Amino acid sequence: MKKILAVLLAASMLFAFAACGGNDDEATTTAPVTEEEVVTDAPTDEATEAATDAPVDASEAATDAPADPSAADPSAVDASAAETTAVADKEMTQAEFVAFLNAETAKAAKGSYNFNRTCSYTDEIDVGDSTEALNKVIAMVDKNSNISTVVGGFLGIGTKKGAFPKDKPDEDYQLKATSLKEADLQNFSYADGVYSFTLANAANPKKTGATPLHRFTNDFITHEEVDESIKDTAKGLITLNSTNVDYTNIKVSVTVEGGKIVKMTYQYNFAATLQVKILVGNVDGDGAAITKGEYTNIKY
Repeated sequence: MKKILAVLLAASMLFAFAACGGNDDEATTTAPVTEEEVVTDAPTDEATEAATDAPVDASEAATDAPADPSAADPSAVDASAAETTAVADKEMTQAEFVAFLNAETAKAAKGSYNFNRTCSYTDEIDVGDSTEALNKVIAMVDKNSNISTVVGGFLGIGTKKGAFPKDKPDEDYQLKATSLKEADLQNFSYADGVYSFTLANAANPKKTGATPLHRFTNDFITHEEVDESIKDTAKGLITLNSTNVDYTNIKVSVTVEGGKIVKMTYQYNFAATLQVKILVGNVDGDGAAITKGEYTNIKY
């Protein structure tokens, strides 16, 4: 019985704090989380979600469109691959760069690249007065484990690296065809072929394209994903009451050479708080980490 309880307790912590990334039955949450959109004009309807996952039209025209810079109108920023390729040979304006980024990532996501993603604690898992007791329970199953090490395995703490498509990472960690808007890019700058910008903080973002974070990456987890994971694992013995995850300091850099993206990096901090009901009691916990992702040797 002790081992069963230990596994249940460990499982609750494993999935409850999986806020660095993960995968997507009936709702059981008692405090559903509403998404806070920092960008006030961001779309929230189903059409936006479709736009997020669908490749930008410009990427389809790229193979047939002329790459001659003289054929493009530098002042026009539409979905034409000819234009995005042409303007990429010079320093792009913010509007030009967004059109270029969306068009080129749609192609790069289908090509090949190396990936290197790390996630490390800035504040290890803490469940208050229950921390010591839960660590003792977990130690009954594995004396070398505690809440932080057990949670870290599913949280993504550590390094994930390889070469796509040979070493295919979890879908959330793959290079994504972006659908960013010009207004999404903050602190936009350029130096020596590298474009840098930040994205607005995101509180409890959802994977519907309604936040700049999701228009850029899938590398975050939602309340619904955590809830579903706990349901599948705990079979009703553990219930997720609430979650709150804040993503901050979101930074991106994109290196362009020869009119193509050759490298892209991103990083963000996150802080998560949650409450789970285990057997007959509620457990509150929190933790924080920093995630860094890098795509290099991009070829398409």
